[in-house]
Amino acid sequence: MTADTLEKVTVHQTSLAVWDIPTPAAGERFSIKVGAKSSADCALGARRVEVLDGESVVAAGQLGDAPWPDTDGLFWAEVELQAPDTPGLVALSVRFHAADPDQPHEGASASFNVSIIAKPEHTLTVKVIAGGVPIEDAIVRLGPIRASTDASGRAAVKLAKGRYELVVWKSGYDAPVTPIAIETDAFAQIDVRAVPQADPDAVWTA
Repeated sequence: MTADTLEKVTVHQTSLAVWDIPTPAAGERFSIKVGAKSSADCALGARRVEVLDGESVVAAGQLGDAPWPDTDGLFWAEVELQAPDTPGLVALSVRFHAADPDQPHEGASASFNVSIIAKPEHTLTVKVIAGGVPIEDAIVRLGPIRASTDASGRAAVKLAKGRYELVVWKSGYDAPVTPIAIETDAFAQIDVRAVPQADPDAVWTA
């Protein structure tokens, strides 16, 4: 084999990324984004990526022809999956298929976790105010569940029965962590305190 031939079969490395991983309810369908990048900045559009549970392929997709915006050659796909029927933490992995005689690449894999929650049965409506004024765009969080308040200061979240810690956060405000038990549809009003950003005593609850 000549040196020229050896040059032509140089195998490039591939790196993988997984993002936009949601927190689905048991039995729901959900999607993630998977991206692959070539060490030689080769175009990876139309290559196959797979999601595996152990050794079993549970979903697959094809990388698009255009890279993710504002990235240097991260070609990506949105892959849809089915959540298991039992809540808990699920360990999965993604795999990149490297077969291409014109632009050979090494195969690659990456692990990630998905938190599966119980099916929501009830709605909790949270109203966030400061001095009687509704606070818009405050983040409301109960465990892995998040929502943002609207112009009326309200956010609605779907929850399963159980006990939660209700956390409210917005830059420039301080709010207590509120324990809450969900047995049916419920309403909670949270009074936050405006805190100057330079205040050294400000404590952010997150």
